[in-house]
Amino acid sequence: MKKQNAFKAWNLLILSLPKGIIAFVVAIAGICVSLPLAILWIGLPMLALTFALCRGFMEQEEQQVSRWMRGSDPKHSITDHSAALKSEGSSFFSLLKEGRSYRSILYSLVQLPIGIAAFTIAVVLPITAFAVMLAPLAYKISESFFSYELDAFEWVNYPLFTELTSYERSWVAAGVGLVLVLLLPLILRGFGRLYAAWIQAVSHA
Repeated sequence: MKKQNAFKAWNLLILSLPKGIIAFVVAIAGICVSLPLAILWIGLPMLALTFALCRGFMEQEEQQVSRWMRGSDPKHSITDHSAALKSEGSSFFSLLKEGRSYRSILYSLVQLPIGIAAFTIAVVLPITAFAVMLAPLAYKISESFFSYELDAFEWVNYPLFTELTSYERSWVAAGVGLVLVLLLPLILRGFGRLYAAWIQAVSHA
């Protein structure tokens, strides 16, 4: 097994939000429209179509996660998936009998809050790490252009570094930021594995 790519993990976390929004809207709209029409029978094909769309979203995400976990890009997964769908029959109502279809609805509903959390982590972590690492530059810009002396992290450092100036403390902060930047790939892969565990759990439950 190849080592998972940190950038692809970041990409998975970033894209989880728009995918979650689309899946959530399709699931809610499809269920709300098809269930009231089920008494007229037309709602059943619409419900099955909703299941099919949500199942497609879930299985596509499952394939993306599997590729990232393997560190490869296998071509057979999409082909096997298409063959499996054909072997199940073309009836809409066959989707209504399968547990995987209902798990896809669960995925579509829960993916939105998980996507919000994953997107937030993927955006906030790199920005915070690089911002802290650039603390000395921020200090100089603030002092030179705004005549304001930054005294960042004083409450954190007390009683440590009490003899250091504000500028010297900014270099301490930069060291912390550098450590965070160096650890970013490891952290992103860790969150990527957590996200992958969610996708695999809901798709194989």
